[in-house]
Amino acid sequence: QGQISLEFFQKKKTRWPFQSECIPWEVWNVRLQLIKLNNENERQLYREKIGELLSEKILYVAEVMNRHEYVPKMPNHSELDLIFDTTYPDVQPYLFKLSFTTSGPSMSSVGSTVKKLIKETLSF
Repeated sequence: QGQISLEFFQKKKTRWPFQSECIPWEVWNVRLQLIKLNNENERQLYREKIGELLSEKILYVAEVMNRHEYVPKMPNHSELDLIFDTTYPDVQPYLFKLSFTTSGPSMSSVGSTVKKLIKETLSF
């Protein structure tokens, strides 16, 4: 079993010397089943299939996140970095964290093990 989590968050300012607090406002989870593959051909086949499935899910998340009811209120210019990642010159995505967890069969090698999406891909 495994899970990939995409968490959108905003920062809450705190007083010095404390770091700002990260408050999640949306979390998406993709549940996975880990499988062991026998050869490189199987790995390539599953890699393509999983890539297509994950691409569909990413596009769905982007579509939903573009709806105004899901996003935080637009901050003042001086507080943009509390909601957006302002480190890029041309684009300012929402602040996010991407994480993963795995449990179950140990991976003998990256080349022989791949993650397969299970029926309930996203938690709704």
